Amino acid sequence: MIRYVKELAETIGPRGSTTRAERNTSKYLAETFEAMADEVSIQSFRSVPTFSWAYGLYYFFMVVAAVLIPVLPVVAALLALVNTLAYLFECQTFEAYTKLLPKDKSQNVIAKKSNPSEEGERRPRIVLVAHYDTSRSGLNFHPKLVPGFRQSFIILNISMAVILILALGAGVFALLGQRMVSVYNYLALPFALYVLFSVLLLIHREIWGVHVPGGNDNASGVAVMLDSFEHLSQNLPEGAEVWAVATGCEEAGTVGMLRFLEEYGEAVEEDYIINMDNLGIGHVKYIIAEGMFYAMPADRDLILAAAACARENPELDIGPYVYKALTTDATPALSRGYKAISIMAFDDNGILPNWHWITDKAEFVNPDNLTTASTLVQSMARQIWH
Repeated sequence: MIRYVKELAETIGPRGSTTRAERNTSKYLAETFEAMADEVSIQSFRSVPTFSWAYGLYYFFMVVAAVLIPVLPVVAALLALVNTLAYLFECQTFEAYTKLLPKDKSQNVIAKKSNPSEEGERRPRIVLVAHYDTSRSGLNFHPKLVPGFRQSFIILNISMAVILILALGAGVFALLGQRMVSVYNYLALPFALYVLFSVLLLIHREIWGVHVPGGNDNASGVAVMLDSFEHLSQNLPEGAEVWAVATGCEEAGTVGMLRFLEEYGEAVEEDYIINMDNLGIGHVKYIIAEGMFYAMPADRDLILAAAACARENPELDIGPYVYKALTTDATPALSRGYKAISIMAFDDNGILPNWHWITDKAEFVNPDNLTTASTLVQSMARQIWH
């Protein structure tokens, strides 16, 4: 499996969303799948190249709302309310501002292998998912700051919530013809400064950040997906079918997975989705719940299958985990009611090593981690089938 990691992270290198390198990677994956699958297809779509501009707009408009409280309180209240609602939808992978931004070409690579039953019996389809694009680095992903990433996100959202409440209060009082005490007009400004700092971080990321090699995130997940697909497809029980979906533009906001669900969602609504992400370093975990605000529970059958594999193979050091840092390709599936779970790996402190940073190289990926993750995925799939 390590050869896949080296091919993606070293030979191809950084694979930013919608870039030529991402397209070259899709061709490599399609050629690799040809030797394993009955059918390989490319699903083309258009996507924003980054999540920075959409979220930068959400944060910027909250700053504007705070500034408008003293002069146009009703406008401030409406802006803050509409902006917050759109932001909450976006964080749950339902596109809002993203729909309005410029887009470029991207693609998913979809491979299928089946073993039809003579009696027409159909077992649940297993859909293996891993994104192959890589993120742009940013100051908030510096290795020394990543341990506080979740806390910073919480403070940011508390600041936005305070601005919303203060703007709504000012708007209501203005509509009632009441005058606010002068100090009220400036209560939101300290919180606006914190939100503005987040805007500046995103701007810095887009101007000075670079696309990272992505050895762990997510050449490791792609390697596990390829290996799992190959082994499962060689010994499919009758009536079983396995798909592998290599998604583009996950780092731009899980766009590849969103486009896959739009086109194939009806076909896989009764099937099982296993997402593989950041598997090259640390302790392999099955994610029992994930989400940026509300941790949505993973599918019960998949959790039980993962737990059974962990019990039967204690030497593999597999365990449960709740992930709330950012979205994965399983997040849009879970938020839309699909049966899904993520498989990931974390260091001793529960951190994704080299996350979105230039040190995310193939040389740091542990081959044993990949073997453990592939064993887990294959075990889960076979339990679901049998």
